[in-house]
Amino acid sequence: MRIRYLSNTEEILEASRLLVRDPEQMRGQWRTLCPQAKSLAMEIGCGKGRFIGEMARKDPDTLYLGVEKFSTILARSIMNNEAEEELPQNLRLIRSDALDLDEAFADGELDRLYLNFSDPWPKDRHAKRRLTSDRFLPLYARWLKPGGELHFKTDNDGLFPWSVESLLANGWKILFQTDDWHACPEQKDDVMTEYEIQFSAAGKKIHKLTAVYAGSDDKVL
Repeated sequence: MRIRYLSNTEEILEASRLLVRDPEQMRGQWRTLCPQAKSLAMEIGCGKGRFIGEMARKDPDTLYLGVEKFSTILARSIMNNEAEEELPQNLRLIRSDALDLDEAFADGELDRLYLNFSDPWPKDRHAKRRLTSDRFLPLYARWLKPGGELHFKTDNDGLFPWSVESLLANGWKILFQTDDWHACPEQKDDVMTEYEIQFSAAGKKIHKLTAVYAGSDDKVL
């Protein structure tokens, strides 16, 4: 992914009304940011913020958190969402690497977690960096409440089956999976990411799954 540098990135972050600057201080207290919220959802790798922003506008009863580790990309997400006529009260953004978030969430605090078009890290020696590897899955299992859902979408034909195997090997249960999400009736109500719009327009099929953590002894579909 090519990142176009913004010279005023830090100024945008400093002035943002959406940015949570000390996420570890919010551990167990996230819903105080939006007292009317009935659930808490997070997207890791929110990019320019289309998905997380649209989800927040579509579902005002959920507090949505968008996580992005690259400052320039996060600044674009801030600009895109703060440019809207009405700033969503149920949206917050976090600058962080996923591995650094463990101190920011109490066990069972999340209702849903979204991984959309994550970097596939195609070389075998980089497999641990994939967001569906056993380096990350135990974190998600702790953050999500019992029955809390992990939603994963990708266009990558190699990453998807690898991720299914990784989830099953780490105690997750697959509730739903498809190799052609846009052919499914459920997709009509879904919010698409920037990448998803591009890939779909180019004719690429989108892989999608939903999983829940079921414990180390439950590894079956």
